[in-house]
Amino acid sequence: MSDTLNVGDRLGTGQSLTSANGAYKLTLQDDGNLVLDDGGIAVWSTKTNGKGVVRATVQEDGNFVLYNGSDEGVWSTKTEGAGARLVLQDDRNVVLYVGDDGKWSSKTVTDTPVVAAPVVNEKPAPEKKTYTVVSGDTLWAIAEKFLGDGNRYPEIAKANGIANPDLINVGQVLTIP
Repeated sequence: MSDTLNVGDRLGTGQSLTSANGAYKLTLQDDGNLVLDDGGIAVWSTKTNGKGVVRATVQEDGNFVLYNGSDEGVWSTKTEGAGARLVLQDDRNVVLYVGDDGKWSSKTVTDTPVVAAPVVNEKPAPEKKTYTVVSGDTLWAIAEKFLGDGNRYPEIAKANGIANPDLINVGQVLTIP
């Protein structure tokens, strides 16, 4: 699910909101308690466990309410206003907004922001190939075989620290760039 409940949206038991950065979760637990967790550690709750809560909803009147199975309100933000929405923010705070105004908050802002790991789109470095020189080999022939062009033999010489490209030895292990 997303990080926001809009008017008419609801959470049933076992459902949750997740902050956009993925660090925090607000879950309506099976025991009826609405819990905010930070990496698996509860940092805030409605303390409604055992009260039969089966759903939480943002009402049209701007109030966020937890209801039990008898449709009685068990806990609420005691807020009002059209266009309300409940947001689990990236700073770990749960806020009920009416328009742009924060009308209620869990007061759980953290001063240690979570920074998402950077996405790396780099290709992995190609595996280095090696070749063991056999009788009759030349750097030109090896370059043609592995690099597709015999004229690229200086690349193999450079990669292997070979000063004289005419002097390679049988059994010598070459790195192919």
